[in-house]
Amino acid sequence: MARNTQGEREERIVDNYATSESLRDQHQDCVGTEGSSNTLGTVRSQQPDPVSPPRCQIRAVVVLLVLLSVALLAGLLRFVVQHKTVCMDRDVEQLLQRLKNVTEQHKTVSMEVEQLLQRLKNVTEQRDTLLCKQECRGGWDKFGCKCYQVSNALGSWNKSRELCVSDGADLVVVESKEEMDFISRYSGAPWLGATDEASEGVWRWVDGTVLSVDNPSWRRGKPDGGKNKNCLRRDRGRQPNNKWTDESCEDYRYGLCEYHLMT
Repeated sequence: MARNTQGEREERIVDNYATSESLRDQHQDCVGTEGSSNTLGTVRSQQPDPVSPPRCQIRAVVVLLVLLSVALLAGLLRFVVQHKTVCMDRDVEQLLQRLKNVTEQHKTVSMEVEQLLQRLKNVTEQRDTLLCKQECRGGWDKFGCKCYQVSNALGSWNKSRELCVSDGADLVVVESKEEMDFISRYSGAPWLGATDEASEGVWRWVDGTVLSVDNPSWRRGKPDGGKNKNCLRRDRGRQPNNKWTDESCEDYRYGLCEYHLMT
């Protein structure tokens, strides 16, 4: 009985030793595998993957491409702006040159027109001088380049004007103080050639020119006014009488006629 127990104990010792050896071998296998794996991993990490480059390099390439695009775009815009500026400067220069040419032509034409006007003025003055040297018809008095005569019949303003027109003349148009002084030699209060009958308050001579109501030749400084006083006559008074006044056009008076030697 004791022998059997000892034999069993020896068998257990042998089994335990075998189990320990087996576990030791398995542990070495695992350690060897992990070491190999670590070694391979280390070697593999040291060699770059040729198919997939690092992300930092891709990002740098993208940034470089963007910067190049921006630089190219800025250069293109600069070129376009400079080209357009050059074209606009050229157009402005051409327009200024054309304006200069037109101005010079206008200046030349203006000088020619001025010279022609001066020649016309000179010729007109020479003609007027020659015409003014003519004598008036018989019975007419001369002053400057005009001839004067009092109509030979009494009548209204319109009737007196008709008599003047029938004799190649018209009622007198006073153009200066000297002329007013000259016609003061005629006695009475003859009709003169102005009326506001067409428009109350607007006095006009028979040649269409305006007679100002502020003219100093009015007897009272201005027309007397009134709808019944629409025709001009020389004022009564002691001679010489250099004033005029407005009167009813239907009054009977002589008319003072005149005609121009230059017409």
